[in-house]
Amino acid sequence: SSSRGSARGDARATTAAAASTSDADALGIAFPSCAPGEGSRGRGLFVTGEDPAVPLVQTPLSVTVCVPEAVGPAASDACVDAVRALYAGWEDALGVAPPEPVVDFLTRGEAPKDLRVAVALVWATRAVPAWRAYRRETVPAEFDALYLASEEELEALQDASISRMAVGAGANYAAGWGWVRANHPEVVDALESIENDESSISVEDDFAWARACAHTRAMSGTLGGGACAFVVPGVDLANHSFEPNAAFSVSRDATSFALTWDMEHSTTFGKRSTPTPPKRGDEVLICYGARMPNALLMLHYGFLDPANPNDQLPMECLLPGARIVRSKSVARAGKRLSDVKDERAEWAARQMMTMANPLDDAGDTQSDKRCVAAMRDAANALLDAFPTNAAADEALLEKEASGMTSRMEMCVRYRLLQKRNIEAFVRFLDTLEEEAEE
Repeated sequence: SSSRGSARGDARATTAAAASTSDADALGIAFPSCAPGEGSRGRGLFVTGEDPAVPLVQTPLSVTVCVPEAVGPAASDACVDAVRALYAGWEDALGVAPPEPVVDFLTRGEAPKDLRVAVALVWATRAVPAWRAYRRETVPAEFDALYLASEEELEALQDASISRMAVGAGANYAAGWGWVRANHPEVVDALESIENDESSISVEDDFAWARACAHTRAMSGTLGGGACAFVVPGVDLANHSFEPNAAFSVSRDATSFALTWDMEHSTTFGKRSTPTPPKRGDEVLICYGARMPNALLMLHYGFLDPANPNDQLPMECLLPGARIVRSKSVARAGKRLSDVKDERAEWAARQMMTMANPLDDAGDTQSDKRCVAAMRDAANALLDAFPTNAAADEALLEKEASGMTSRMEMCVRYRLLQKRNIEAFVRFLDTLEEEAEE
């Protein structure tokens, strides 16, 4: 979605705002049961109809960007042929089709899929008027992915390991254009030969934008029996949740890419007990990756989810109690925290449960209490090691957020979240200590 630079991922939208559809008209996008609008996640899609059988968004397949995921020996000829046919259809659908060197690279080039998607996006947004309009009116001019962060922004994370990961990813992605130029000069020639009076941006800078766009907007689908990566105007406006309510796929007749309501709310973590139909004003949400921790959401998408179920407590907190503290004591503490609705402390209890001692005759009250004391010392040492405390971070966000870049705000929110998670672990330890005494 266009809001994937937002650091706020927890609140649900309640209103839908009107949005221009001039670019959607040019690409043939249909919004039968939802509409673009603004909500707590930024721009997104919001339900306008309540029939779950009606598609939310339908985009003609013949206007989408698509590359096969597999290339080289693992490539599927049927998939490659289907993708080539898709680009041939651009001539009728969009008035112009990519030249053969570009299509060859998209379908057969032995390069990462995001790099091939980026080449497709550069060509589309330079050569195709409808795609140029979609870029101008809908897609961000800049992205907040962490691998694009400045040194100051990375320092604000207060997390050296994630900073190193971002720097490494940034260097790798920055080398992409040089690799294309060295190994596929015919592709570079095709891109640089496009006549486009609207753009003063170099093809190399366009490629950097397009690769970030590919990271934030590409989605999976099947074509010609093979897995593909798509960028789908309209559908790509859907925001992320670990509790999605919509699903996306290529239609059975392979004529469109559709976003549909998911009555079962399916995720990797389970399904709703009761099928839930759409209600007007609901935000349409998809899952970008059911197992993604915040580090990866920030790295590629430029946002974090404060309630991310995949985040982990620092191992330094858990190790003093690993395989020693009794699982039955942890379970009782978790139940008490659930009863008082301390969700993050209960989350910490679940983290500890994976490392607790499951044996019924393991340990005793005193061993549990020794573990609690050691884990509390470790947690407090981690909190003391941060350059700032949680209260200072919150004060900074309250005072300076309006003057921060959205990426800087994300970085500060990330470090605050780490501290709040450790504080939640300490609350769990307090409860665990009380349970050990009972």
